[in-house]
Amino acid sequence: MKYGILIATLILILGCDSRTMSEYVLDERGLVPEGIAYSKKKDAFYLTSVAKSKIVEVDRKSGEQKDFIREREFGYTPGVGILVDDTRNLLHALGGYYMYKDSLPSLFTFDIHTKRLLKKYDVTDAGEHFLNDLIQDDKGNLYLTDSKDASIYILKPETDSLELFFKSSEVEFPNGIAISDDNSKLYIASFSKGVRILDISTKRILNDPDTLGISQGIDGLEFYKGHLYAIQNGVRANTFNFRKLVLDPTQGKIVKAKVLDSHTPRLDLPLTFCLVENEAVVIGNSNLQYLNQETFKFVASDTISNTKLLVYALE
Repeated sequence: MKYGILIATLILILGCDSRTMSEYVLDERGLVPEGIAYSKKKDAFYLTSVAKSKIVEVDRKSGEQKDFIREREFGYTPGVGILVDDTRNLLHALGGYYMYKDSLPSLFTFDIHTKRLLKKYDVTDAGEHFLNDLIQDDKGNLYLTDSKDASIYILKPETDSLELFFKSSEVEFPNGIAISDDNSKLYIASFSKGVRILDISTKRILNDPDTLGISQGIDGLEFYKGHLYAIQNGVRANTFNFRKLVLDPTQGKIVKAKVLDSHTPRLDLPLTFCLVENEAVVIGNSNLQYLNQETFKFVASDTISNTKLLVYALE
């Protein structure tokens, strides 16, 4: 009887739901991850590093971590947005940083299985550029935010270069980007004007600028079950928070915001997140504040906590 109870207890502890963890602690304190994506095929997270110009793979079940590419391998520069295309076995990662003078903003496309660099795409248009985040539609088109140029670029599967898709002061300093389930609308997080909703076919903005701080200062942004979820780290009055942006029935207007978690020791300068089934996995404390963003030197200290990926159940 005692052995039976022991075995049952072990099953409950070890085997009841071993597919996920409530949080993941990153091994490298000075990694400063900016982007995060999930591969269902690999059952792993992929993190870009601003500080170390590399990409790290985190096993979803065990939390085990290893380099997907090493520091500056393939000429990779400070890492920001990242996306996994499981259908085509691709990993897309943006390299370059808005305060890094010698960094050419580029899109790096890898084979997710072999880790081989397949193609590097650069912005060739004149002027200053900073490719920040990206999203993909069901046809394989990639849409990329250019924070310095107030624009959106597109990479079509059948083409070999980035093309300007949309440019307007109405999306000033765009950061995070999401797409509706029907692939008709882009949700573009303008730092100063809030999330702008762009009709893809007409390239018309559907909503007014945000003047209340509901959706200003958004970094990570995702569309889930008819609404938006976002990391807000750029509105001082609201503090760092993870929030739900409720859309109207047309999905063309934000009607209200619901804060899901706000400034805590766990949620200290959060940046982005990814969706996994009915959960969000958030870069909770990025440690970006300890990185000199001009010299890219990390201020090491025993008082600095290792970055955690926090798991939130979504409504």
